[in-house]
Amino acid sequence: MAHAQLPISSLPLWQTLNNVSFDQRVRIAAIPGKGYGLVADDDDVLAGNNSGNDASAAPLITVPHGLVLHAGAVEEYAKQDRHFRQLLDATTVDVGHGTPRFDVLLFLLVQLVLARQQAAGDKPDTALPTPWTEYVRFLPHDVPLPTMWTDTERRLLHGTSLEAALAAKIVALELEFDRLHERSSDLPTWQAAFWERPSSLSSLGPQLRDWFVVDAWYRSRCLALPRSGAAMVPCIDMVNHSAAPNAYYDVRRDGDVVLLPRPPQAHQQDRQGQQGQQGQQGQQDQQDHHEITISYGGDDDHDSKTAAEMLFSYGFVEPRSARRSLVLPFRHQLPGDPLAKAKLHAFGEPAPCLTIDVGVADADGAVDGDTDKHDKDEENEAATPIRWSCPFAHLLCANEEDGLDFRLRQETDGSTQLRVFWQDADATDRARDFAALTQAHALAPVFRLRVVTVLQEVVEAHLERMQAAGGGSGGSEGSEGSEGSEGSDSECGDGDGEDGDHNNDFTTGNGQDIRSDVAAQAGRLRDVESRILSGALEALEAERADLLADTTVLAYLGSTEVAGNDLAREAASNQEDHGDEAMHDGGAEEDDFS
Repeated sequence: MAHAQLPISSLPLWQTLNNVSFDQRVRIAAIPGKGYGLVADDDDVLAGNNSGNDASAAPLITVPHGLVLHAGAVEEYAKQDRHFRQLLDATTVDVGHGTPRFDVLLFLLVQLVLARQQAAGDKPDTALPTPWTEYVRFLPHDVPLPTMWTDTERRLLHGTSLEAALAAKIVALELEFDRLHERSSDLPTWQAAFWERPSSLSSLGPQLRDWFVVDAWYRSRCLALPRSGAAMVPCIDMVNHSAAPNAYYDVRRDGDVVLLPRPPQAHQQDRQGQQGQQGQQGQQDQQDHHEITISYGGDDDHDSKTAAEMLFSYGFVEPRSARRSLVLPFRHQLPGDPLAKAKLHAFGEPAPCLTIDVGVADADGAVDGDTDKHDKDEENEAATPIRWSCPFAHLLCANEEDGLDFRLRQETDGSTQLRVFWQDADATDRARDFAALTQAHALAPVFRLRVVTVLQEVVEAHLERMQAAGGGSGGSEGSEGSEGSEGSDSECGDGDGEDGDHNNDFTTGNGQDIRSDVAAQAGRLRDVESRILSGALEALEAERADLLADTTVLAYLGSTEVAGNDLAREAASNQEDHGDEAMHDGGAEEDDFS
């Protein structure tokens, strides 16, 4: 059962009751194609900080520190509510391990269930209500993060860097909820409140989907505050994202969180920097010039996010992001490698991965999702350097005949430890930096060639899988018609329905519906990552060609070919001798049977 949604028109009453102050000229409103956002009645609001002095700017929104939700606030709530304290202590044993994320999620889940039960006429006395009990009813239940997509929609991510991370996240969320169920069932109060309900009221208790929802709220709405760390700030969390934000959030000395207009000169510089990159987006920006936006990652952190990270955390891909990067799981093994398991064990955690980075393009470069400048974008990406990193591949491509060895060492406590040796020297502590060891070897170009060849195969496999899932660049899905949803917060696509011409769904060949917003964002991710993979493949092919022309490689391949020919001749000779003996023996047998 979805939580009972409150209309956004009721939010001003909640603001008044909880001392959240808004500038009279700004309000939360529905924005076509973006769900809800913060809008200003006129541009004078954004021009208010003319002095350029942040301290003198009048806040657009002020949220009291007591409403800010973070791990410290959850701890304070637990001190006031003994039932919640019992639940928090019991579930953090092995479910959340006392992490700030889990503490906040558990608080949100309890508030969500309380709100649902109150809306149904139930009068729960399990936990104390808070302002968040009502505020969660303003938050959307359909959050467009990939963890909330259907199985059919998730297939659009096959071959992307998000595929494995998403699968792991879903498994982790399911495991967390199962353990939460198990631990809370041992507490009579929570067993009665959560799980022992009449069949007619069973939907009022927590559901697996609720855990997915509160996780999505947390990931998509958290702000990085200076003293509190990751925190959810009511009302400010409804402000949409932009690559050229006209506002920013800050924390006052008293702990209150404020939303402030950016100095006009700073905002104007950002806008000018974006205008050269926007194409058709310029018209949309002109229509939405009264919207107030922030950068979800902060002014300095946004560029560090990849397209996959943006989609995973916020539910959209920022098409004007300057960074082109992806991280792929690396599970490749050499056929018949007897040391494969030992190499993985020695490499340890975190698991092997392949990171590909494209150098930051010039400011005048076109961007992903801009179909009018697609050709120029490809030219810019082709001209920028592509860097890759895969530490495990260097260990994978070293063999026993090269000087790699694994030995078991008996410890003083009776246990055994696997040790890595390279050229008879203990290299256990350098298993994650094996490239440095092979680079110092006389056959360094040969080792590099092996690594490059393996990575070619890995990149090709991902690219082919991505193309099979939804087309190479995803241009038709990810580029056109999706600009309206770009930069929206977690209400993106929650169904306010104000864009009458917008087609919400389309049907796949197997008859299952895929939401158009989901298809657009998945298409954007494929578009970004297929270009990165294509560029990486070209770079690897070029490097392989250079290595094949290296004198050390040529000499090694020549000696290998000679050795191979000698072995082939020896094998042929042995086979011929064996054949003669067999023919001779066979003739004698024929004589015997005659």
